Amino acid sequence: MIDWALIPVKRFDAGKSRLRKVFSSQELIQLNLSLFQSTFLKVKDSGQFDHILVVSRDKNALAWAGANRGECLLEEGVETLNSALAQGLKWISTHGAGSVLILPTDLPLLTIDDLYALCAYQPDKPGMLIVPDQVQRGTNALLLTQPDLIEPQFGTNSFQAHCRQAEQLHLHQIVYLNQHIQQDIDTPEDLAHIQISFLLNSPIASVERNFND
Repeated sequence: MIDWALIPVKRFDAGKSRLRKVFSSQELIQLNLSLFQSTFLKVKDSGQFDHILVVSRDKNALAWAGANRGECLLEEGVETLNSALAQGLKWISTHGAGSVLILPTDLPLLTIDDLYALCAYQPDKPGMLIVPDQVQRGTNALLLTQPDLIEPQFGTNSFQAHCRQAEQLHLHQIVYLNQHIQQDIDTPEDLAHIQISFLLNSPIASVERNFND
């Protein structure tokens, strides 16, 4: 079991802006809404998390999460992913602390079985488990054994940035590779790749690498 799932959510009318070439504004809002609700329900239905915290400026997202027994934090200040996550981690630190899985909502291939598999690889304390994106530059999931271990550095080359932090702090590290979690959706090319993955119905390929001091 993991104590917390931390799900950051951009405003539904602002997320996935690089897909505006493919979707209309209304379609993009519906896509962002569907991705958020699907991710939240998979986390909830997995039974692997004691609490789910949603951090967002979107009051509709917070209202929906609250109605589905999630905990809600209205994002404030600078509108960046790392700021939202820092606020969420600080809130968790003052509300029981414990282990935290940071999980974005743009993982359309994510399944409940993927969450079971990820939870089975929890690192020793103090530790970090990280799932990179397909090209192993970004971070698609980040599990911390406590919320104040590292500073969130999502963005370009965040996989390397998070691993460097863990090495500098002598944390137990697990790099977990999972085809479903590694496939995010940011660009039209990502959409095409996801459609091909569905057609091929390829099995999950999971690999664990341990980096323990």
